[in-house]
Amino acid sequence: MIKFFRKIRQNLLMENKTGKYFKYALGEILLVVIGILIALQINNWNEANKLQEEINTYLNQKLVNLHEDQIRLVELKEFRLNAAEKSRQFLDLGLEKTDVFDVVETTKQIFTERRFTTTVERNETSTAKYYWSEKKAVINNLEQEYMRLVELVMFEENRLNAFSETIELDLWRGGYFTDNHKLYNSMIKNLKPSDFKDGTIPSLILNEANGQQSLQGILNRNEIANPSIALKLKELIETNKKLISTIEDYLKS
Repeated sequence: MIKFFRKIRQNLLMENKTGKYFKYALGEILLVVIGILIALQINNWNEANKLQEEINTYLNQKLVNLHEDQIRLVELKEFRLNAAEKSRQFLDLGLEKTDVFDVVETTKQIFTERRFTTTVERNETSTAKYYWSEKKAVINNLEQEYMRLVELVMFEENRLNAFSETIELDLWRGGYFTDNHKLYNSMIKNLKPSDFKDGTIPSLILNEANGQQSLQGILNRNEIANPSIALKLKELIETNKKLISTIEDYLKS
């Protein structure tokens, strides 16, 4: 093809057709420019498709993470509400009048550290290219709100967990767990009242010396703190669902 165009130019020069030669040269230049523009357009189109594939992969993985988060959030909210209700019941009825197995099981759950950790990765500068359009900016803003709520939940959970650890240490020092070793051990083995040979269920040993006030304190704290955390978890669940819906709508469009 190059030889063909070169031959045309040579023929025009040999025939002293300078005017036609310049017209031809101009046409050739325009043809080259058009070719370059087409090549650039194709390259831009390929890059746009490649970026869109990256965005779709990125958002699909985010959907997986958000669904995983949602399952955990719902479980935690139910636990927080249940722990608050149980704590209220124990305090209203009085620990000495409450079923010992219920007390042991509930306190065991309360002292087990509960903390929400999201599987959604926080957006960094490297992912900014995914959010250049208006629709993607909406997703980004929702995600930032989601991460803000996650931090609030984690802050309150950390406070409650730290308080629980302190009270648990007080109960160990006071002898509560030692005095009730037989009772807690029976719970670990999943024993029921009917499993005891003499039919006598170990009683709960609780007094001022071994940490009665500490145990009441942790119940009071859970009665107050858990509903607050549950409200934030509810808001986080709603934002999670909204973010999932927005991403799904974007991927369908």
